[in-house]
This record gives sequence, C-alpha cells and structure tokens, in this order.
Amino acid sequence: MPRERRLKDNQIIQILCRSDDAVAIYTGAEILIEVANPAMQTAWGRDASVIGLTLSEALPEIEDQPFLGMLQEVWKTGIDNVGTAIPADLLIDGKLQRYYFDYAYRAVKDENGQVYAIFHTARDVTEKVNDREELKVAREREELLKREQVLNEELATANEKLIAAQERLRILNHELEDRVVERTAELSRSESRLRYLLSDAPVAIAVLRGRELIVESANKMVLKAWGKTDEIIGKTLPEAIPELNGQGFLDILNAVYTEGEPFYGSEVKALLRQNGKLEEVYFNFVYQPIKDESGNTDGIMITASIVTEQVFGRNQVQHLNEELIAINEELNESQGLLMSTNLDLKASEMRLDKIISQLPVPVVVLMGQDQIIATTNEALLKYWDRTKEEVAGKTMLQVFPELRNQPYPDLWKRVLAGEGPVAKLEIPVTYSDKLGGTEHSFHIDYHCQALTDLGGNNVGVISTILDVTEKVRSRKQIEKAEAQLRLAIESSKLGTWYIDALTREFKPSGRLKQIFGFYEDEDMPYNAATNQILDEYRQLVTEAVDDAILNGTSYDMEYRIKGFRDGAIRWVRATGKLYGEDDNGQASFSGTVQNITERKLEEQRKDDFLSIASHELKTPITTLKGALQLLNRYKDNLSSGIVPRLIEQANGSVEKITNLIDDLLNTTRTKEGQLHLNLSTFIVSKLLDDCCQHVRIGRKHELIVQGDLLLKVEADEARIDQVVVNLVNNATKYAPDSRDIYLLIEDLGHVARISVRDSGPGIPKEKIPHLFDRYYRADYGGAQYSGLGLGLYISAEIIKRHNGEIGVESKLGEGSTFWFTLPKKVL
Repeated sequence: MPRERRLKDNQIIQILCRSDDAVAIYTGAEILIEVANPAMQTAWGRDASVIGLTLSEALPEIEDQPFLGMLQEVWKTGIDNVGTAIPADLLIDGKLQRYYFDYAYRAVKDENGQVYAIFHTARDVTEKVNDREELKVAREREELLKREQVLNEELATANEKLIAAQERLRILNHELEDRVVERTAELSRSESRLRYLLSDAPVAIAVLRGRELIVESANKMVLKAWGKTDEIIGKTLPEAIPELNGQGFLDILNAVYTEGEPFYGSEVKALLRQNGKLEEVYFNFVYQPIKDESGNTDGIMITASIVTEQVFGRNQVQHLNEELIAINEELNESQGLLMSTNLDLKASEMRLDKIISQLPVPVVVLMGQDQIIATTNEALLKYWDRTKEEVAGKTMLQVFPELRNQPYPDLWKRVLAGEGPVAKLEIPVTYSDKLGGTEHSFHIDYHCQALTDLGGNNVGVISTILDVTEKVRSRKQIEKAEAQLRLAIESSKLGTWYIDALTREFKPSGRLKQIFGFYEDEDMPYNAATNQILDEYRQLVTEAVDDAILNGTSYDMEYRIKGFRDGAIRWVRATGKLYGEDDNGQASFSGTVQNITERKLEEQRKDDFLSIASHELKTPITTLKGALQLLNRYKDNLSSGIVPRLIEQANGSVEKITNLIDDLLNTTRTKEGQLHLNLSTFIVSKLLDDCCQHVRIGRKHELIVQGDLLLKVEADEARIDQVVVNLVNNATKYAPDSRDIYLLIEDLGHVARISVRDSGPGIPKEKIPHLFDRYYRADYGGAQYSGLGLGLYISAEIIKRHNGEIGVESKLGEGSTFWFTLPKKVL
C-alpha cells in the first residue's frame, strides 16, 4: 500500500518560500503566478501582491522581452528551458535597470504527461557578468592602446617618408634648373664655335642679308679674295665691290633671292680690284639661299674656292697641247728633212716635258687604249707619293689597281673615243700607298681632254687634278655645325635674337616672334618686343640689356610677357652674352629666349600642393594629438565615459592621415607607371553591394544598386572598388542632403558602364573639365572641402589603365552623375 502523504501543499509552498534562491510557480497559457517566494519578489522589485496576477500584469516592462514567449513555449511543448546569464530589464525602485540571471523553466506534468504547472528557479549573476564585462573592456582597452602605439609609430614613419619625398621634389627642381642653364650655355658655346669655324675656314664664306644684299659677315678668306677689308661689313654688295657691276653676279644673286633656289658656278671669271688694279680671279662657288622658319628667303650664303691657279695651269696645258699639234704639223710639212725634223721633234718633246714639269698643278698624259703613263710632273708625283721611274711607261691600272672599280678608267676611254672633255668638281678618289696596305681617300676637281696627232686622231688624254679634300672637309664641318646648332635650337624650342652693339639693330628669329605673339613673317622691332613685357618687368629688362651691351655683364632673366595678338600671359627666360669685336671690328649681343610658362605653372602647382598637403595633414594630426593628450590624462581612469569617444576620435584622425598618405602613394605610382593591375572576372553588382560599408553603417545615405545585376567584367577588382569608393565619397561630400545615392550598371555591348548618381546641388559647367586634374579641388558654391584633390585624378588613371573612359554629367540644382566604362573582356 502506498504511504500516506505527510506534507500538505501549503506546507510545501511555505518550505519553497524559505529558499534563498528565487522560486516561482506558474499555471495556464497566460502564465498566472501561483507562487513567488520572497527571493523572486526581490529579484522582480515587487511584493506579494503579484501573486494571482499574470506575469505580464505583474511585470509590464517585460512585454518587449522574450521571457513570456519562452514560458508559453514550455507550457505548450512540455520541454524545459534552462539557460545562463540571460539579460532582463526590470523596473526596480522606479528605474529600469538591467540584470543577468541563470534560470530554469521546468514543466510539471501529471500522470498523463499533461503540463499543469511551470516551476521557475532563478539566480542573480549580474555582478559576475558585470565583472566579466569589465575585464573584457579592460582587455580591449589594453589592445587599443597597443594598436594606437603601433599606429603612432607608423604615422611617424609616414611623416619621415613625406619629408623625404618633399626633399626629393626640391632636389629634382634644382636639377631641372641646372639642366636648363647647362643647355643654354651649350647653345652659346656651339654658336661661338660656329663663329670661330666660319671666321677661320679655309673656304671663302660670306652672308648677305635682305634683297639689298647687305654684307652681314665675311670671313678672312673671302675678304682676301675680294681684295677688301672688314670695313665693307654692313654695306650693300654693290657698294662694297663696285667693280662687280656689269659682270652678271648681281643678277644671279637677285634670282637666287627671288626664286629661293641655289646657284652653282664652276671656274667662273671675275674681275676684282687687287692691289689697286683689276685682275682676273676664277671661282668655284655656290650661292645658297638662307630661309627663315616659314621657308621665306631672307639672305644668301656665299661659299667659294679660288681656282685661279688651276685654271691658269690647265690653260697652259691647253696651250702646250696646241703647240704640240703645231709641232706635229711642222713635222708633216718637213718630211724631206727627216733628221732635222726628228731633232726638232725631240726638242719639242723636251720643251713639252719642261713646261709640264714646271706647272704647279698635277698633270698626267696617258697614251693609247691601255692608258700608259707618258708624261707626269713633280706636282703629280708628289701627290701620288711616287717617283718618275716607278710610274713611267706603266699603265695606270698597273700603278693603281684600286682604280679598277672606280669611274676613271671608263672616263679616260670615253674621252679618248671622242666624247669630249670632262670636268668634275669635288669627286672622290682612292689611292693605295706603295706597299698596297693603306688606302687614302681624297676629293678632287678633275679635268680631262683628248690629245690628237697630226691627222686629228685621238692618241691619248691629258688630265689635271686639284686636291680639294680640305675644302670639302671644311664645308662639311660647317654644314654639320650649322645643322647641329639648328637642331639644338629647334628641339629646345628656343627663340634666338641678335643685337648689333653699335647700331642696336635687332634681329629676332621666327620662333622668338611666336613666343611674343607675333606672326613669323611680320616685323618685330626691338621696341615692339619690349612693349609686350609686363610693366613691372619692362624697365628691369631694358636696363639689363643696356648694361650687358655697354659693360659686358651677364644677362639671365625671367619675366612675364603678354602675347601681341593672342593676349596670352607667358613666362619666359632670356639669356644673352656680349661677343667682342670680330675680325671685322663688329661686336654683337645675342642670346636665346625660352617659354617657361609650363615650368612656372608646375612650380605653382607644386607649391599649392605642398600647402594643401601641409594643411590637410595638420588638421587630423592636431586632432590626434589632442585626443592622445586627453587619453594620457585618463590613463589611470580608463572607465571614464570620455575614453571611448577619445579613442574613436583618435582612430578617425589616423584613418584620415592614412587616406591622405595612400592618395600620395597612389599618385606617385600612377605618375611613375607603377600602377599594376591584377585582373580577375567578377560580378559588378556584388562589388557594389560589398563596397562603401562606412557609408552604409553611417545610415545617413542609402546606396541603391540598379541595372544589370548579373553583368560580369574582367578587371582589377580592388582598383575598381577604389574608384567606386572615391565616387561615392564625392557624392556624400558634395551632396550631403542627397539621401539616396544610386549605383547603376549598364551593358553597352563590349563595355560595361557603372554610374554613381546623386541629387545634390550639381557642378558649375566651367569646373567640369578640371575635375579629373591632379590636385584640383572643387569649390561648390563657396564651400570649402578637405582633401588633396587626388581622388578623381587617381580614379581616372585607374580607368585609363583598364582602357576605359571616365566622365561626369551634371546640372545645377538637379545633381551629378559620375560614370566610367570597362571592357567586359580584356583582349
């Protein structure tokens, strides 16, 4: 038999009420409080009046908390619910406070397994949880302090790198200035060398300027040939050499100036006054037109060599040949007196040899088809470096087999065949030395004509040779020097000018006229040039020019000018030097002018950038320093409520500094071509969903992704994320009241287009072309915004590296849309 129950229900309840642990018993799905011992009443902050009430009536503050639902679930399912450290917000002493409990909701069932009550036990573990949380916070604070220390060290390193970068910029600027000075000095030295070469050149050289043929320069050789002194410099050619009138030379020069084509003269006779009397002088010469940068002739260069001796020598040979023919005719008329005639012939031959041997011009007589050397003279043997015995009676090809592949043997045969005499100027010839080991190349003026017998038959050829190697070499050196000087001036885009120290005549180059805003073909006198110098520089420049001409002081100035026709303001650098009197007693002041506007603008941009960078770095550094100083005060009281705000403030400042330094590094990599791409295929919409979490967390703006959500591209995902972040940051910065920011994806065939659209104030039309320039910072409506002005520049460079395009569309008052395109597949 079952034992009789000894304790009654009310006795059991009284026992439970004496428990130190909180105990309660509930019935019904509405969770009616049947029992709540004093410990539970204390935990709830209530008294015994709660017994008989539902839990929601007794504790209305738990309505939005999970407890009522948990109890109802236990009543419904009969499954216990046990947990630890569950938070509960309870109204204690009229104040809502948070507590933590270890709890157990246990279902009490009858013999049929039906739940008829819920037994609730609870233990207050609030103090334990708070201790654990405080320990966790303390550890997190310690970790934050360590991270701050690391960040401070990284910031110091970054500052050192920035200072080093600024120093490198300063050094590069100095190096650029030094290179400009060195290039200008080299041009001056080249011009001086050219003047020296022209003055002492072994070829007669003169320069005539203008249609009036004013003698601008004449070297020693041409003055000697003309029989004049340097007093003729500055005069017209008819005034300087009046005996030229009527000889045809002035007409030829006028035609060269008018038609712009060179004229070549060979062995042309001129009657010139030498030592007080007219004498015949023969010249090989070239009249070469001098053209300005527009191709218009503004002068003529005369290059000539005097060949009087060669012509006279060849004439002597011609006379000798005629005399020989006469002797042969005398022999034919005196056949009856053969012995006497033979003696006369022998005497004539001896006389011919004597005449030829005394000629100062190299002469050779070749007989027959084999070109046998019959007669030579001392001048030729010296030229050949041979003796008479080594060449007499031999063929030319036996003595000089290297001539076989040169044009001369064929030339002799054609003259012998009756094709007429041949005269060639400055043609090349190559001889070998006696041992045949070393070849020597020359340039010669060559004349060859036939020798005939008494019957008029060609029996040989007679040739005269004039070595003009030095003349050719000198001319080529002059041409090379002129070409190098012209190339140097053209490549550096320098304007050149010349001022006569005595007459102050000013001669600017076409490039100089362009720099000062004139057309190349229009006049620009000295006063017209100085009028274009801005007022604050004009007097300084003119005084410096006068001082350089009068005292030979150095002239190197930078000043601003205003273009005569375009009105553009330009920076120029002018350098010049006074050249002392030349052989003609003429001093000149000449130099160069260089357009340095871009360099000045770059210097200004550099200064602006350093100012902006210093300002932008100073602000977050100052904030960081203040936060760290305050944190230092609270280091012994880290539980203070201000500490988290100071840490958050310091972190924000460090992030700003890091972003600024990243912009600088990205700009440097972009400029140096080190912006490398890591290509991969990804879905554009996923990138847009994942990016800009800092904007989404702030909840001030909502980023809405629209368009082709499945579109894929092949690109550098990290770099494209950087571009999108820059565009979104711009939208939040310049359109702060635009709640919705749209990220749009479009499939345009071979390319994808991604756009960031806001509904902000819009961008003024005149600012749009500059938005993607380096260091450009927009100022919308007078508002000032922070940053280095590098975000859009870096974004544009990234898109360019992807072979895409970037742009913006904006209307004032309606908002802006920044967009960029990417090839869907890299080829």
